Formats: sequence, structure tokens, C-alpha cells
Amino acid sequence: MFNKKKEDKMKAKDVITQMTSGDTFYITYYAKKHQAIITRKGTWTKPNTDTQGKHFVSKGNDIFVYWDLDATPNDNGNQWRQATNPMRVRI
Repeated sequence: MFNKKKEDKMKAKDVITQMTSGDTFYITYYAKKHQAIITRKGTWTKPNTDTQGKHFVSKGNDIFVYWDLDATPNDNGNQWRQATNPMRVRI
């Protein structure tokens, strides 16, 4: 199991600032699905729309929903992904 220290987690306002300050960003977080730390390229807004990602807190964890440019779309064309307690976001 992956245990990351509290200091490894970015503050929510800093993550949102990074995610919304440019067209694209790279986000690094622990993905339960892959049981590994992954880095993905994403956008805060779905391409060619005004639909934005979101941030919420669940069970004390910061959850960020973003459009994953690296993802293979599902059957509905969905590429929205959820990052829990990201460690790093960079432009």
C-alpha cells in the first residue's frame, strides 16, 4: 500500500491555480487502478467546450476532476479522470 506524507500533497488552491493558468498541465498522483504514481497530461476544460473540471473534498481527500489528454476515450467518448491528493501539477 502506498502511504504518502502530508507534506507531499499540494494545497488545493495551488493545484487549481496551476490547472487553470494555462491550456494544458501535467498532474502527478497515486492511481489506485494502476497501484503506482502516474503523471498525465490534462486540461481543466473539456476541449472545444466550456465544460470545466471541478474540485471537491471527500473523506478528507482533495479530489480533482480533469480532462485527460493521454486517456483512451470510453464508449461515450469520456476522458474525464479523477486525481486524489495530487503531489504535483506543472504547466
